[in-house]
Amino acid sequence: VDTLTSPPNLFYLFSLWGSSPTNLWAVGPADESVNSLWHYDGHTWKKTTQRLSSNLVSIYGFDSTDIWTCDSPGGDIFHYNGASWTKTGFFPYPGYSLTYLNNIWGPAPNEIYIAGVAWDQTKGSIAILMQYNANQWSFVNLPPTNSSLIWVRKSIEDNNLYFTAVEYITTGTLFKILLYDRKNIIEIYSGSEPATVNEINKKIFITLGKKIHKYINDKLEVWKDFTGTTYIGRVWGRSEKDFFGVASNGLAHYNGSDLKTIYTTDLFIDDLLVMEKDIFMLCENRIIIHGKLKNE
Repeated sequence: VDTLTSPPNLFYLFSLWGSSPTNLWAVGPADESVNSLWHYDGHTWKKTTQRLSSNLVSIYGFDSTDIWTCDSPGGDIFHYNGASWTKTGFFPYPGYSLTYLNNIWGPAPNEIYIAGVAWDQTKGSIAILMQYNANQWSFVNLPPTNSSLIWVRKSIEDNNLYFTAVEYITTGTLFKILLYDRKNIIEIYSGSEPATVNEINKKIFITLGKKIHKYINDKLEVWKDFTGTTYIGRVWGRSEKDFFGVASNGLAHYNGSDLKTIYTTDLFIDDLLVMEKDIFMLCENRIIIHGKLKNE
């Protein structure tokens, strides 16, 4: 267990990515930009010396020389080439006063997406999506929707994009799952129960409460029902018979037949990085827990 501190500074960490157990990165909003980006070399977590943004919220990469991060609010996108971070551009959404780039992810180095939302006092909110191809970033011309896009994933099975989204209404928060087929945005789910889009080997898994769904033939179908267990959501894994999820009492693991809590904690789990023989769990209060596969 590592607890990242930088007294007297205040910062949070929300997103984790790494190319190996000796090369990890974590980002989150901070009071100073130097506290928003951290690196782990296999021994020690250190904040970087480069000042990018104090609002970094998401990080994703493909190898040790190809890593991306973005900020929310802001509109900035940064890239790491293995030696240093550079700002690739500032992308305020036209006609809106604030741009939130919430989540960066991609199936390949030449196809990367950023899900977000733009806000203006007079216009309200509008969902935004950015795409990286042909070595440049640009906004995708989405059908208008006032939902805030939180996460984006692409399905290898139907080639569509799936979003975790929320909409703030007078009576509370609506949790949503949206599908974008390059023409239309289709609302798969909308309700008060938290819902998330997850991906294993580029296949999409949608969690609603204690149930994991697949989207088949234009409808949600239950794939795993963990009713009666401590499971409460999310999916990270190596395969459909080897994945992790959040439990009410810690981190749960599914081995193809049973779901068991393998690490007990009361801490909220923000992110999980699953490698071949290692996992890193990013929790509230800037606590990072490292797990190793037992040799049996």
